[in-house]
Amino acid sequence: MQTRFFKLFAITLLITFVSCKKETSLEYKYADSPKVLACDFPKGQLYNEAVYSFEKDIANLYDKKGQSVSKAYSQFVANALNGRVKIEDLASEHSFNIAMALKEDTAIWNMGGKDVTLNYSAPFTDCIANNIKMSGFKTTFNSLLATNSMRPLLILTPLRTNARQIQGDGSLKTFIAFEYYYAKLMNMDPTLLKKQAESAKNDKVDFNKTPKNKPTAKPAEKKDAHAGHNH
Repeated sequence: MQTRFFKLFAITLLITFVSCKKETSLEYKYADSPKVLACDFPKGQLYNEAVYSFEKDIANLYDKKGQSVSKAYSQFVANALNGRVKIEDLASEHSFNIAMALKEDTAIWNMGGKDVTLNYSAPFTDCIANNIKMSGFKTTFNSLLATNSMRPLLILTPLRTNARQIQGDGSLKTFIAFEYYYAKLMNMDPTLLKKQAESAKNDKVDFNKTPKNKPTAKPAEKKDAHAGHNH
């Protein structure tokens, strides 16, 4: 009995160690950024990192020069509504690593259907629903959840009219980042991601190519000291 207990303890300890190792291997670039969700979760720091990395990605694609996150949200929502979001053009390597970490958090996802969506009955989604700042949109959001009518595309229409206000609503931008970005990114082939492919291409050195030699200058001809004289 005692031997069995120690075996179970050792297995539990190993699983905990591996899980912690996976999460701590992620570089947190936005650790000092304000908290986006009103609720506390064991993986709250990861959720925060996910939202800020998403915002950086959309700003880089939709407003690279101005880096206006508000403008980027408006463009992202419009493209999502029309089915024109190309995750492979949008995703950074950092966001892909975050997606892999989020994929392990199975409680917040519904992976049973054709496409991955948030788990609409999870405490994570309840936290989002209960803390949306825009009252009109909050009512619509909660009504869809209550009637089990929530669909990713369905909520985008009312969301588009409020797109400029998304940046100031931590719950709403968390929903957008997870539902329309990470849910798709977590199952993508990393070789298809444009930014990662470009990075790998730039870092690759072709050792079969020899550098071109610069043309060497011809040595100056020696002038004959007797030239032009009759002896």
